[in-house]
Amino acid sequence: MHRFRHALIFPAKFLASKMRAGECRRVTNHSRRMKPILAFVLVAIALVAPQIALCADQPEYIASFDPAKGFKPAQRDLTEIFLQLAGSLEYYGSPEPYLRHVAAEHARIEALYRQKFGKEPKSFRPAYMDDAYINSLVKNWNFLSPKLGLEAFAKNVGNTMRDAIKGTRGTGTIIVEIFNRHQTKVFDQMAGKETTDASFEALRAELIQCLELNKSSVAEEHYEIPRRDAVSFALGIQGSTLKLFKRLDQGLKPADAGRIKTYLTSVFMDVGEMAQSEVQAGISEWGFSKISTAAN
Repeated sequence: MHRFRHALIFPAKFLASKMRAGECRRVTNHSRRMKPILAFVLVAIALVAPQIALCADQPEYIASFDPAKGFKPAQRDLTEIFLQLAGSLEYYGSPEPYLRHVAAEHARIEALYRQKFGKEPKSFRPAYMDDAYINSLVKNWNFLSPKLGLEAFAKNVGNTMRDAIKGTRGTGTIIVEIFNRHQTKVFDQMAGKETTDASFEALRAELIQCLELNKSSVAEEHYEIPRRDAVSFALGIQGSTLKLFKRLDQGLKPADAGRIKTYLTSVFMDVGEMAQSEVQAGISEWGFSKISTAAN
């Protein structure tokens, strides 16, 4: 498959001249026996209330990505992988931290395999996604970000991605079902079982179809909530992307706008490929950690 290489395609002055960038109630004690109970309740409230307020002030992505703790080791659950990715995008406004995290996880897991078995492991890191490729992608992102507002764009994508996965009720949408089916295919493929296509391209195709991103109009209000939320928020991400692309078309020559749109589309695909490779790396580490080398 052809990969868009992140060469330095944007000259220093490329965009400079073309775009800008409760109510309190009084308690009456009716007996001395009630006083110790009320005192206990009041103390409990005094202890717990600050913690409740602290939780209320925390951003929603903390549950899956806590910047203070950093990224979790390679995971085997696609839903959690994409929720962590969403939190990272919302916090950093850039795909760089997640891409570098997964690259580091591949290196860590492969080193563990060599140490345990004394031979080279199978690498699940996309072959084209080497350090030079990531460095070039990041350099172009950092150049374009202040001119196109990519930080705000990525943060909005991360926030909406989380909503698309968890839904308005926080209980999960059909995207969770899609992820579960796909990670089962990935596991079966890695275990040598016969299965249908378990590539990221297959996951992407299923998401596009199930979320109706290939349709010109969608009446999502007629769907049950888990489907409606997924489709609605996914269309929100698509709408934000198309709005950004429209700005490029209006402010740049067609060839220049085309190059940037190709680059941004490629970034989305690269992040998805790395998420797919994370679940593979997580399954790999889980699998070989259970193998005994005592007989070797």
